[in-house]
Amino acid sequence: MKQLIVAADDFGLTKSVNEGIARSYAEGIVTSLNLLPSGEAFDDAILLSKKIGLGEAGAHLALTETEALTEPSAIPSLVDADGRFYRGHAEFLLKYISGAISLDEVYIEWKAQLKRAHETGINITNLSSHEHIHMLPKLLDILISLAKEYNIPALRYPHAESSRSRCSVRTVCKEMALSIFAGNMARAIKLSGMRAPEHFLGFLDSGNITEDILLDMLANLKDGTTELVCHPGFLGPEVLNRYTFHKNSEAELFALTSRRVKKSADEKEKSLVSYGEFLSKNEPE
Repeated sequence: MKQLIVAADDFGLTKSVNEGIARSYAEGIVTSLNLLPSGEAFDDAILLSKKIGLGEAGAHLALTETEALTEPSAIPSLVDADGRFYRGHAEFLLKYISGAISLDEVYIEWKAQLKRAHETGINITNLSSHEHIHMLPKLLDILISLAKEYNIPALRYPHAESSRSRCSVRTVCKEMALSIFAGNMARAIKLSGMRAPEHFLGFLDSGNITEDILLDMLANLKDGTTELVCHPGFLGPEVLNRYTFHKNSEAELFALTSRRVKKSADEKEKSLVSYGEFLSKNEPE
């Protein structure tokens, strides 16, 4: 049997992104939403979650792009001169490699974000991170520690996949990152007793998932459970001005709600599942 979790990230980033995510869940093949507690429209996401009957979600923890929940003076290594997280993963990564990022401050901020998600009353089934920065070994340790504190059984495990979009320098860099960090992640997940789907899609094609790419992914699913990450949304002015990564979000929304895609996902031997369903159907021995 081929189980597929279709996970929409950044629920809470902006109102227009939230609206697109909610539609992809209500009318498309999305089965899991990942709350972004540091997003500017987090409260709006919680209101929408009630309208669409969302009973469970993942927590999507951030250290880039969005606003810190902790006072900037308490986490100086994580913020710029304006008290905001760094604009993207490249700047954060340089500071991480140089040793300028305080791991204690990461723990403080991520715990504040997880606490905010937990206090919504929505069942938090899994953890992930904005721009996949928990792939960095020391940040992965913090994520696992927080998962244990909050009794969250699963986390995202980006690993080997093939890109369906055009080859680029960006794609090659992503492939290198996967090859460097995936082995450590696999060992850490096994040692910690955390859970993760066997297969993963959407990292290399992140931000570029079209209807044709999605159909190709669905046609080539492997046996077992796959997590497919996507970023649907509507392009409000705040998205175009501040979150250019989401410039193709409307194309992803179209793909996730298209008739052809829904027909393919409904084929025999395929099953769309939420994270909660994956966890209940695949209890550890």
